[in-house]
Amino acid sequence: MGKLDNIEKSAQKLIVLCQKEKPTKTDKQKMLALHTEILAGIESLTECELCGAISEVIVTMTLADVTAKLCRECGVKALDAGKIQKTTPRKRTRTTKTTKPNTSKSAEAKKEPETPAALHSRVEEQTGIKKTDVKRLHKIIEEIATPMNSEHTMTYVKREVENAKLKVDEKALEKAIEILTAA
Repeated sequence: MGKLDNIEKSAQKLIVLCQKEKPTKTDKQKMLALHTEILAGIESLTECELCGAISEVIVTMTLADVTAKLCRECGVKALDAGKIQKTTPRKRTRTTKTTKPNTSKSAEAKKEPETPAALHSRVEEQTGIKKTDVKRLHKIIEEIATPMNSEHTMTYVKREVENAKLKVDEKALEKAIEILTAA
């Protein structure tokens, strides 16, 4: 019985256990044992260096000073050809977007990020909210799980401000949230 057959049989046993109407604690222990067997079987499989196929039987072959681990089919082809023709694996490359000439936005992005203290001062100047309250607002905004759209962010922060019993003007709060989320 081969490694792939062992993996398949363990998987079938696992499926049967999962399909039980009311699995028990012993079923869970059996599932974990089967999971371990499946992982061990998968880890013992080897990949052919030429075609990439996973095989139970891999042969290490050396022809003309080239050594490779080959599956049966690739080994036969290499013997027929009298040499091992290793192919270099293809590397994945990211597609690059065409960049536009230097605009004001990209020039701004190259500037160093604003420190939290400077950001808090700027929000305080523009909104009139005390710096301690600005820091609390900033902390509330930083703790929001992303992605959250601006409308939901606004609603969430307003509720948190109410819960924290901060006394902040609504228009100033909205402006502060806009600045802090943009930073």
